[in-house]
Amino acid sequence: MANYDQAPLNTPVFVKYPNTLQFPGFKKEALKIRSRELRAKGHKLALPAKADFRGTVKIHGANTTLVFRDCNNLANVTIQSRNKILLRPPGNGDDNGVAEFLAGVPLDNLAQSVFGAKKAKFRTLIIAGEFAGKGIHKGTGVSGLERFFMVFNICVDDLWQDMGRLSDVALPGYRVFNIMNYKTFKVAINLNADTAAAERQMMEYTKEVANVCPVAKALGGSGIGEGIVWTMLVPIRHHRPSVLGFKTKSDIFLATAYAPRAPPTAPVTQEPKTIVDEFVSYAVGQRRLEQGVEYMAEMGIPLKAENVKSFTRWVIDDTLKEEAEQMKVTKAHPSLVCVKIGNLARDWFDKYLEKVSVEGKKVQE
Repeated sequence: MANYDQAPLNTPVFVKYPNTLQFPGFKKEALKIRSRELRAKGHKLALPAKADFRGTVKIHGANTTLVFRDCNNLANVTIQSRNKILLRPPGNGDDNGVAEFLAGVPLDNLAQSVFGAKKAKFRTLIIAGEFAGKGIHKGTGVSGLERFFMVFNICVDDLWQDMGRLSDVALPGYRVFNIMNYKTFKVAINLNADTAAAERQMMEYTKEVANVCPVAKALGGSGIGEGIVWTMLVPIRHHRPSVLGFKTKSDIFLATAYAPRAPPTAPVTQEPKTIVDEFVSYAVGQRRLEQGVEYMAEMGIPLKAENVKSFTRWVIDDTLKEEAEQMKVTKAHPSLVCVKIGNLARDWFDKYLEKVSVEGKKVQE
């Protein structure tokens, strides 16, 4: 059987875009970094516990990164989806058409705009964005727009840059936009203190985006938004290979079945099986399962019963990655969780294939 997860031979090395954590995971990771740097660098040079965070609209589309490896030849670029390199010519594994779209864009000009009038100098330049619009994903305001590429993050030689200084990295005439040119939000967070008030404020902003997507409205459309991506605003000395930020999503776009619940104030004795059942019921929502199907389509894995292991493996891995903190809070046993998710995902996939088959027959009739 073919290994659909293996990268093609004779292609550049795939550079995966960093996973965007949810707030609990980010808070834990940031405090871990701060603790380590306090010991190694001292208070003045350590990552601060208190900072402003800038929120930008989260675009509901296909994650795409442009990787430049030759500053003397900016036309030499590798186009990547979230999980693989998109091979040239366009159409080779390019299910949503992003490579075809970008083939008509002077990407060398886009790369040069990162450096302004100065000569581009780098070992590796990454321009990360979201490809969105008609036919990409459904359910948001941007889904009804003509297709576009939205730049939302830039990395130069393993350091993620302050996008507030790079709002000119765009080619509007080619429908390549920059997220910094649309509505942004700001909140102050002290990671060493109670963050409940800040979290409430962020969710209010997220609901605002959910009601009316500012990007869709600015581009002549209308409809709901997915959420907000928050970036920690710190001096350049704190910039690093990992992205200092997290995401907040509207309830309807959560991969979980419902928003996480606060742990009980008093210990509650439960059987391990009950704990696992409750955790999986929370963690594996309809959207996460749909994302598993989207992953298979992206990777070119046929949606057939014999490929159910690829589907269940993705759902299990994604759940463990995204819900690690909540799993610790609930004290759900990882091995039991994996078995439960695998069974649930397998049953869902079987029903999904049956539904697709029935709908296909109706179309043929």
